[in-house]
Amino acid sequence: MSSCTLLGPQKPGLSDTDTEAPSWVYSPYDLCDQGREFCTSAEGRTLGEAEANAKAQLGSIFEVKIKSDLQSTMTSSQVFPWQGQVKEEVQKSVSESIDQILEGVEIKKRFKKKGLNFALAVLDRTKASELLGHRLDKLDQEMTVLWQKKQRTNLRRIVKLFFERERLGERYSIVSSLAKTSPVTWEQITKWKESRPAMERIFFKVGQSPDWLVEKLEELLSEAGFKIVKGDASRGVSLQVDGIKEFLNVNGFEKHTFTLSLSSYEAGEKKRTISKAETVTGRSQADALLKIKNIFLEYVEEHLSDLDLD
Repeated sequence: MSSCTLLGPQKPGLSDTDTEAPSWVYSPYDLCDQGREFCTSAEGRTLGEAEANAKAQLGSIFEVKIKSDLQSTMTSSQVFPWQGQVKEEVQKSVSESIDQILEGVEIKKRFKKKGLNFALAVLDRTKASELLGHRLDKLDQEMTVLWQKKQRTNLRRIVKLFFERERLGERYSIVSSLAKTSPVTWEQITKWKESRPAMERIFFKVGQSPDWLVEKLEELLSEAGFKIVKGDASRGVSLQVDGIKEFLNVNGFEKHTFTLSLSSYEAGEKKRTISKAETVTGRSQADALLKIKNIFLEYVEEHLSDLDLD
């Protein structure tokens, strides 16, 4: 991290001799270069609280804009019925990326006088730009691969990636004064969605599986443009979750290995099979299974297209 312009290489310390608070307490950029850094100062009952508050204020520089931008875009783009859920997922991902950036915040100055504690927090723009730029590049690479395949089972992931990179792209422009163009536009996505064929019939065969996983598969298949039927259909999907109890010499806990298997069918013949296995401990089989719920849900969302249903 770069030091504030006037601070030099010295380490931040406490000033307990000044009769008045230093100017940076009320005007942070008196000691920082606004072109190279974000700076905030904050007060706390303790020095630790002052530092935490200063870092939180730096985070609010992004958070306020994230919420306003996300709300305006999502409200004006009600194309997909599942946008509300995607909105929550995107906001969580963006917040995690910003949290990673804020790990690089430095406390440059501290001041304590008569029970008052202040801290000056600084975020280097170049470091923040690099972190956001790497994340944007990764999102763009993933979106480009999915877009080239143009599988209907990837539509949700493409939409999610688009919104996430749009939000992070805004943040990137804030810290770098530059812009990174998305490889796919919203207009392209919506036109592709409208050009897809009508609902296609598909059968969904469920063996042993928790209800929450069955519901997730039904949701994803419906979103992708498939109509789940019980009768005749040329294409189909089967779901099976097997569990094996492993040895564990710990009182009150059990160890289980769960294997999720998904298969696709076409004209009565099995086409593709994908699987995911996880070993976990819990107080019971049901408790252990719940611990891998999110892992299995994320897996089917990310790998449903591997069944080549299109």
